[in-house]
Amino acid sequence: MTRLVLKNIKKKNLYEEIISEIIQYIQEENLKPGDKLPTENEFVEIFQVSKTAIREALSVLVAKGIIEKRSGVGSILKGINGSTFVEPITQKLMMEEQTLKEILEFRRGVEVESAALAAQRATREQLEAIENAHLELIEVNCNGGIGIEEDYRFHSLIIISSGNSIYETIFDMISPTFLEALKVSKNQSKRLSKSYLEEAHQEHERILNALKKRDAVEARLAMLDHLEKNEIKIWNNEL
Repeated sequence: MTRLVLKNIKKKNLYEEIISEIIQYIQEENLKPGDKLPTENEFVEIFQVSKTAIREALSVLVAKGIIEKRSGVGSILKGINGSTFVEPITQKLMMEEQTLKEILEFRRGVEVESAALAAQRATREQLEAIENAHLELIEVNCNGGIGIEEDYRFHSLIIISSGNSIYETIFDMISPTFLEALKVSKNQSKRLSKSYLEEAHQEHERILNALKKRDAVEARLAMLDHLEKNEIKIWNNEL
């Protein structure tokens, strides 16, 4: 295997930076389905980041169906779809009231149906990745963190698990503005209160349980309830 010479990863949006570097490596090395990727320890040495960050990035790539983990072998390339390389086209969008309103409407339109589809289509590995994101968000919140990235990962993994490449592509395109919307909602005092966090965790757990039970109807209702409650909190506290 060609020796990797990759830049150290910045701390901002860490797992996304790692994903980008791994995708770039796959392209530059012209890897084919079935080829083996570096081990977690090798990636840690290459990027000079924690093993936890590497595992987060790899879990997203597994959920996207780009790689698979084989016992005793490691990470194997499965394939890459077109949405993997879609560059965000909404970097210049301002997070004004109208933009925020439209993002919230977009979330309801896409995420509710994505949850229902994910309940029907998600693989075991994808469900594990979603559950890990949920647990990581709880851990970050318990340690005093806001958990913007973990919250984003929970929702994005559900969209990926829907199996609808159009949903995934559009979500990738809008993700910078989506993250800004999360920052708006999470940078409010009530977002950090114990009662709010417990409620948000319970809503996520309801969604997760519906996915694990393969209950599309409940998954749809749970996601809609979660998003509608989130919208109410945003408008009551911010606008």
